[in-house]
Amino acid sequence: MEGQYIPTVHVSLPESVYEELRRVASSMGIQITDLIKMYIRLGLQESLISEGRFSNSEDLKEIANKLVYIEGKLTLLDETLRETVRRLQEVEERVRELESPVPPAVIKRAGGKLK
Repeated sequence: MEGQYIPTVHVSLPESVYEELRRVASSMGIQITDLIKMYIRLGLQESLISEGRFSNSEDLKEIANKLVYIEGKLTLLDETLRETVRRLQEVEERVRELESPVPPAVIKRAGGKLK
């Protein structure tokens, strides 16, 4: 989604509501923001169903729930991948330092001037 504009909404919630959202999100294994998105989608779908735009509300709810679950898992996977790449870069840097003919500590002590 890089380069794509995603509108952001800030919401103020009472602490008790936030804690309940956190508890439910944790039990589902998703982030609070994904849970809020799910609730918004469900509310919008109920509105569309009550207007008669959709006839099979159960299928629509099931699809929405699966989509939120997949989005949550994708977010977790993305975070895990980013952390793995970061750690891999650290390991690569350490290997470069170990393979270097002159240890970086020696270069620092010599003021960066080796002959």
